[in-house]
Amino acid sequence: MTGAPRGFIVDMDGVLYKGERPMPGLRDFFSLIEAHPFVLLTNNSTVSAIDCEAKLGRMGVEVPAAAILTVVDATCRYLAAMLPTGGRAFVLGSCALNEAARHAGFELVPAGSPADVVVIGLDTAFTYAALSHAVRLVADGAAFVTTSLDPVLLTEDGALPGAGALAAAVSACVDAQPVCVGKPSALMFETAAAQLGVPPEDILVVGDNLVSDIGGGVALGARTALLLSGVTGSADGIEGAIRPDFVFPGLPELSTFLRRSW
Repeated sequence: MTGAPRGFIVDMDGVLYKGERPMPGLRDFFSLIEAHPFVLLTNNSTVSAIDCEAKLGRMGVEVPAAAILTVVDATCRYLAAMLPTGGRAFVLGSCALNEAARHAGFELVPAGSPADVVVIGLDTAFTYAALSHAVRLVADGAAFVTTSLDPVLLTEDGALPGAGALAAAVSACVDAQPVCVGKPSALMFETAAAQLGVPPEDILVVGDNLVSDIGGGVALGARTALLLSGVTGSADGIEGAIRPDFVFPGLPELSTFLRRSW
């Protein structure tokens, strides 16, 4: 990126809000970038783009659902490409994720039934029996897909287990690693960049997670800005292989930087 960014890919959880609590500087940030193309991303597999649009609306920010790419959307596309003729899917996840699998042409099967693919997302009501069945299916050769490898989900009450924690539980039991559809996968970032219509070198990826946000942005070839408002709460320990171009405490400092750039 030479000069100011021309487009934005922005993480949501931990950057724009925590649970139902907006982050400081949220409205000001959107007043700055609203004249530029942007796409919002989330690895939260319990929500749809419509849900995210409504949530931001309650916080005083109007963002169309078309500008929001959720991991549920990405998973639907991946499953449809993986088995175009459909199949049987055992899903540990939300209603939104189950609907995505159904929309991709899969028959949803209950615990105890054979399946062609195990899909794991954030499931706040999962049971030991369901997890056990997922382990058995993967051990028997079913495809193994997860919406995210993020171990935690940030809420206003603190960190809770994320989809990655459930996927890790299955991996701990069988010799298999899941295909990750969500960030930092190329699928999410390349889809967002194509939607922006901006060359990667002119995109600024904003996130709070070194691996899923900054790592994905680096792989895309974009510039990256790490906010210390979420998963990564300190600049200590970011001298490794994944290094952001910019580090800011939060949205207010990022907005100040953008004002000076334009």
